[in-house]
Amino acid sequence: MNRHSRLIACIAPVFVLAACQPLPRQQGGAGAPAAQQPAAAAQPTQQARQAPAPKVEFRLAQAAPGKGLQALRVDNQTLHYQPAPVLARDDLASVTPMKTKDGRPFVHLQFNQAGAQKLAQITRQNVGKSLLFTINGQLVGMPRIGGAINDGALNLSMNSEAQAIDVTNAIIGHEAVKASPAGG
Repeated sequence: MNRHSRLIACIAPVFVLAACQPLPRQQGGAGAPAAQQPAAAAQPTQQARQAPAPKVEFRLAQAAPGKGLQALRVDNQTLHYQPAPVLARDDLASVTPMKTKDGRPFVHLQFNQAGAQKLAQITRQNVGKSLLFTINGQLVGMPRIGGAINDGALNLSMNSEAQAIDVTNAIIGHEAVKASPAGG
């Protein structure tokens, strides 16, 4: 399988979050050492003063073409996605880089009340489709919807702890995200 299509997403939360640990967030440039942060999650609504808030969007996508859908070629597959986002940065309450008990990194996205309601409806009505997750127009992940998410939390697997930290920092506006989607 290729890098772009191997995203292993935890759409239905399968991680026991009590057994998960937050990763330290890296501040400043990509070469700066990781700073220890409290276990509290970053609030994506807090903007970095030196840069505008990043554009974080989720769009529904599917394998089959359809009316009004745009095509996106990702390595050996073509996905067809809705141009309008179904969720955005304003729907998020917090974002935290974490790892499972056995050390696999992921990003925990907690949606606010309105976002959680949208996420529940979207996932309930679109089982089998994917969510294209982009930051500033760069594809970060393509989790497949496995079922309804009613707790307002979305866990996205990452390739490395560094990627989980980079994605978190990009969402909260600390630095640009690298344009390489997570793989499994």
